[in-house]
Amino acid sequence: MQQIAHGLRTRGSMDFEEISNVTPWIELAFELGIDLDADQLAEPRVFKSHLSWRDVPKNARYIVSFRDPSDAFISVYRFFEGFMFEPGTIDMDAFFRWRNPPAEMGERGYWHHLASWWEQRDNPDVLLLCYEDMLADFHGTVRRVAAFMDIALDDELFARVVHQASRRFMLEHKSQFDEAPFRCLISQRTGLPVDTDASKVTPGARDDPKYHLAATHQQKLEEFWQAQPSNRFGLETYEDLRHATRALYQTG
Repeated sequence: MQQIAHGLRTRGSMDFEEISNVTPWIELAFELGIDLDADQLAEPRVFKSHLSWRDVPKNARYIVSFRDPSDAFISVYRFFEGFMFEPGTIDMDAFFRWRNPPAEMGERGYWHHLASWWEQRDNPDVLLLCYEDMLADFHGTVRRVAAFMDIALDDELFARVVHQASRRFMLEHKSQFDEAPFRCLISQRTGLPVDTDASKVTPGARDDPKYHLAATHQQKLEEFWQAQPSNRFGLETYEDLRHATRALYQTG
């Protein structure tokens, strides 16, 4: 989404060392010496954030992507592997117990985050998307984001953004999506080498058994879903959330 938004506003400029240098991560800006009030390369200004609706800076427009909780958890594990701990030193089971999902049902966890943004589903300044649907209808996603950002989308710009936001393109330009500023900061705290092979863009992990959630952990995530989105919003499963999200933008 960072790449789509930046490509739309710059007509596909790749003139950056790392994507977070041109679409700053709000929560880490101060520690990385980034002035959030500074001018950016193009308008509208774009930022990244993991904040809930309650905590995110207001008076902006927001594009929010949801993801299946089990896949999101695996993604967190893969992100931490090489950033927060050395690859091969902590397996998925230990990581699940270390992250202690029950504690994440409070004011700062995944479930609170999802619920806070779903409550804004009728807010015209909030665009909700599901990651799986973004992949299934990538062209439609680019068009929807362009419209939300009030950016005129001609054929040339559309083709360029679709190409440059593809997994293949970003893997070919992996160093521009490897969170280098964040990795340097974490390296100072953990002692992990900065040159660890870690990146936000990966070839995928579905066929690798080391990235499979145990059935007990999957069941625990489903219990959390029932305790939060299901009880609060009547969304029995994540698939129900996907369906409801798509319905928000259907016309006719």
